[in-house]
Amino acid sequence: MFNNLYLNLWDCGGQHRYVAEYLNRQKEYIFRSVSVMLFVFDINSMSRESNDTYGGMSTDWSRPEMLEYFQSAMHYIRQYSPHAKIFVLLHKMDLIAKELRESIFESRKAEILSRIEGDECACNIQFFATSIWSDSLYFAYSSVVRSLIPHRDVLMEEMKKLLIGCNAMEVALYERSTFLCLTHVSRTDADEIFAGDAGSTKKNKNKDTYVDTDGNAFCSPGCEFRTTEVSETVKHFKLSCMNNSTSLDGFQITTDTFTALLHPFTNCTYVLLVSTDPSVSVELHKCNVCSAQRAFELFLQSDDPVAEEMRQIL
Repeated sequence: MFNNLYLNLWDCGGQHRYVAEYLNRQKEYIFRSVSVMLFVFDINSMSRESNDTYGGMSTDWSRPEMLEYFQSAMHYIRQYSPHAKIFVLLHKMDLIAKELRESIFESRKAEILSRIEGDECACNIQFFATSIWSDSLYFAYSSVVRSLIPHRDVLMEEMKKLLIGCNAMEVALYERSTFLCLTHVSRTDADEIFAGDAGSTKKNKNKDTYVDTDGNAFCSPGCEFRTTEVSETVKHFKLSCMNNSTSLDGFQITTDTFTALLHPFTNCTYVLLVSTDPSVSVELHKCNVCSAQRAFELFLQSDDPVAEEMRQIL
C-alpha cells in the first residue's frame, strides 16, 4: 500500500484469557510502536450487564467488562504509543431497529468516552457505527488509512482546486491497489466552504444517516458513500482487465447527463472526476487533471519539508 507505507496488522482476539495476557505480561509488546488502534465493540454485548459464561475461551462480554477492557487498552496505548490514532467501531448495528440506531449510538459513545481520562484523549477518538451489510466498514477503513497519510490537508486542497477548475460535481482520490478512498470533495462541500457554512451538523434527507463535524459517521454520510460503489465497480473492472492479460490505466464515461474520468494522479493513486455538464469534453477534464498531476509532482520533488514527508508515502 503506497510507496513506503506498510500495514502490519495485529489481531488481538477477544477471548477472556488472551485479553488478560494482553493487559499484563504482553502489554508493552502489544501496545508499543502502534500507529492505529482499532477497538471493536459488539453492540449486542453492550446490552448485557453481566456474563454468565466460564472457561476463559469465551468471547461473550458484558458491557462493564468491555468498558473496563477499553479503559485499560487506552491507558496502555497512551503510555507506550502516545501518538497513535484511535478508532472505535460499534459493530453489528444492523441488529438494532432503525429508529433506535442514532440514539443508541450516541448513548454508547457517551458511555465509552466517560471512561477516558482527559478531554484531549477523548477528542482524538473517531467513532463509527458499522455493519457487514452496509458500506460503513469501507468508510471506517478508509478513514483509518487516511489518518496515516502525512499532511492529508494538502491532498484535500489539491482536490478542491481540481473540482473548482473543472467545475465538477465530485472529485475523489483512491489508493491504487486497495481502492480505498483517501479524500473526497463535492460541489456542495466547496459551496459551503466559500459561504462560510462549514462545521454545521448535516442530516441526509434521503437516508437514515447522520454525520457530525468530527467526521463521526452514524451510518453512510451521503454522497461520499458512493465512493464505495465506485470502488467495487472499478475493482471488478480491474479484475476483468487482469483476466484478459491487460492492466487498468484509467477510463472515461460520457452520457447525456454526466461525464466521469478515472486517471492516475501519483504512482499509487487514481483521481476520479465527475461532472454533470456533458457539454464539456472529457478530454478537457483530462487536460486539467494532467496539468494538476504535473504541478503536484513538481511540489513532491521540491525541498519543502511537507513535500519530503509526503513523498515518502505518495
